[in-house]
Amino acid sequence: MQVASLAELKKAVTAVELEIVVTDEGLAKKVLFWNTLRTIANILVIIVLAIAIFAWANPLRIPELEQTWALLARRIMLGVGILLLFAEYVIPIVRLYKPAGSDALGLKLVPRKSK
Repeated sequence: MQVASLAELKKAVTAVELEIVVTDEGLAKKVLFWNTLRTIANILVIIVLAIAIFAWANPLRIPELEQTWALLARRIMLGVGILLLFAEYVIPIVRLYKPAGSDALGLKLVPRKSK
């Protein structure tokens, strides 16, 4: 299915099309940007939660991590990490579809999971 606007793209995603071709260059750049954001969020969630859990457990008994400001910092890191876990649900287009290349028609999107 070929789409040229965000509304058409949302309809195609809702209809679970087998292949979506984004013909508008601006929209294609947005989809690629959203895909990059999804990848960055998936990497950051692992890093942030690992640091937060390490700081919370404090296996090295670092005295600075026992102070009251560190408690607030740990809570903020855990909160940010949990929010990042759900970041990809904000953009269902890239959660359900991945770029599969582009040609003269535009950017091709295919489902992430095949049935």
